[in-house]
Amino acid sequence: MTIRVAIIGAGIMGAAAAYALSRRGAEVTIFEQFAARHDRGSSHGATRLYRTAYFEHPDYVPILKRAAAGWRELERESGETLLEMCGVFMAGMPENPLISGTVGAAEKHGLSLQRITRNEASWRFPWFALDPAMETLIEPEAGFIYASKAHTALLSGAKAHGAALHENRPIDKWDVASADVGITVDGQRRGFDKIILTPGAFAGSLKGLGERLVKPMRKKLYWTSPENQGFTLPIGFLPFGIEEPDGRFFYGFPAVDSDGVKVGEHTGGAALTNPDDDAIDYSDQAGRDIADFLQRRAPGLSSTTTKEQSCLYAMSPDGHFIIDLHPDDERIVFAMGFSGHGFKFAPVIGEALADLAFTGETIKEFDFLKPERFS
Repeated sequence: MTIRVAIIGAGIMGAAAAYALSRRGAEVTIFEQFAARHDRGSSHGATRLYRTAYFEHPDYVPILKRAAAGWRELERESGETLLEMCGVFMAGMPENPLISGTVGAAEKHGLSLQRITRNEASWRFPWFALDPAMETLIEPEAGFIYASKAHTALLSGAKAHGAALHENRPIDKWDVASADVGITVDGQRRGFDKIILTPGAFAGSLKGLGERLVKPMRKKLYWTSPENQGFTLPIGFLPFGIEEPDGRFFYGFPAVDSDGVKVGEHTGGAALTNPDDDAIDYSDQAGRDIADFLQRRAPGLSSTTTKEQSCLYAMSPDGHFIIDLHPDDERIVFAMGFSGHGFKFAPVIGEALADLAFTGETIKEFDFLKPERFS
C-alpha cells in the first residue's frame, strides 16, 4: 500500500526527505511557504563546508560517512558534481574546540588528519597570518558542497520520482484525526498518512515542539574579490576554518564563481523573536567583525566586500539536531534545530525521515539526536 506523505518546508531537509520517500514509492506532497529557491532561510547560496572529523560531537561521524555516500549517489543520478572532497585547512589553539574536537573525533573513529608545522603552513597557505601558538592541520575527508546545485538536485530528483511541489503555499495548520493527519491550506484540508515537519527557522510558526525548542538566529555572509584573483581551489586555496583564541570561529571558501571568496563567522549572530526580523545593529557589527578578521588573518583578502547575504540558523538549545517522531502522535515526523551546521547531512537525514515515516524507526546512530535529551 502506498503511503501518502506531506512535507512542510522545501528547504534542504524537506527536499532530501522528499527525494528519499519518493524513491521508495511514497506519494509525496511538499508545501513551501515561499518559492522553492528562496533566500529567506538557510538552504540558499553557493557553498557549504563538509567535514568528517566532526569537532561538534564525535557521534556525528558515522552519520557523516553515510551522508558522503548519499551525496555521491545523488551525483550519479543527477549528473552534477555536488561534493568537492578537497580537504579543509584548520587553525586554532590546540586546547580549543575546533582543534581538540577534530583531533578527538579523528582518533575515536580512526580518521586521518594531516598535522602540518607552522613553517609548512606558512609556505602552503601564505595568505594566512596565524599566531605562533596556533596548531594547523588539514582534514583530507573534508571539503565543500555546491549548495544551490545540491538543493536543486534533490528537488528535481524528488519530482522525477513523482513528488508534487506546491510553492508559495503557506499552511494554515496541521492536525491529527483518528483516520488521518491533515494539512489545511487556503482553508482546504487534505488528508495524509504521515506528515514530516522540516520548517527550519520558521519552526515557531508550527507551534508545539518547534516553538519550544527552535529559535531563529540571523547570520551574515560576505564575499570579497581581491585584485589578485588567485584564491581558487586549483592553486591550493582550500576551504578553511580558523578559531580565534577567544573562541570565535570564522570560515571561508575558495572562489567558485565571479562573486569571489566567501567568508563568514559561525559563532555569534543575532537571536531573533521572529525570523522576519532584520537585526540591523547586528548586521553592522558583523560587517566590522569580518573586516577585522580579514585584516588580521588574511590581509590579502581584506579588500572591499563585493557582496553580502543573510541567512537564518534554526538554533536548538544545545546546538545539535532534533529528529524523531512527535511525542503526541507517531504519524508526525520532524527534523529541526540544525543550528547552522546541518546542510552537509541532508542525504542521510532524508533517509532517516523516510525510515521514520515508513517504519517508525531509523538507525541507532540517530538516537543521540532525539528530543528526549531535553526532558
